[in-house]
Amino acid sequence: MNHLFDITYLLTTYSYLGIFIIVFLESGILFALPGDSLLFTAGLFASVYSFNLFLLIFIIFVGTFFGGVVGYEIGVYLEKLKKYSFFRVVLKQEHINEAHKFFDKYGKFAIVFSRFVPIVRTFTPIVAGIARVHYKLFIKYSLIGSFFWATTVTLLGYFLGRAFPIIKDYLWVIAILVVLVSLIPIFIEMMRRRKS
Repeated sequence: MNHLFDITYLLTTYSYLGIFIIVFLESGILFALPGDSLLFTAGLFASVYSFNLFLLIFIIFVGTFFGGVVGYEIGVYLEKLKKYSFFRVVLKQEHINEAHKFFDKYGKFAIVFSRFVPIVRTFTPIVAGIARVHYKLFIKYSLIGSFFWATTVTLLGYFLGRAFPIIKDYLWVIAILVVLVSLIPIFIEMMRRRKS
């Protein structure tokens, strides 16, 4: 289980299949998996080792998109469970109504940019399913978000790896930095809520 968080081990042992499985799960099912740091490190590997950059981006894009679709379907199914008393407590109608309002106001933006925020990217598709966001709208903006996340974070790792080959000797430091940077939006939002 510890190997799920050892990015170098994942990349060298499971290669493209490992990357696909991790981004698929992290994009709508399990939130405690490496996402941004995996993409960034995979980009670094492509710059130094024998990873095919275009195949890598394609695999990440497909895994991310379909992970989000599965997350959406999980949300739709969870919403149907409201008829049972336990789920009625967890899935309160007022929370579902709030989710509807949120997606009416920020739906497109939320679906696209949630990809860049850890934990949020896992739960956004599920909440979209619970809120019954229009399926075609979800698919369209999920495709856009998946594409931008797969390309920007991976290419950032790739070009930094090409510009500074020494980076490969400090992968664990880079992975931690990427995670910290990607958590900044969450901390900003928490501080904003505390003030208000």
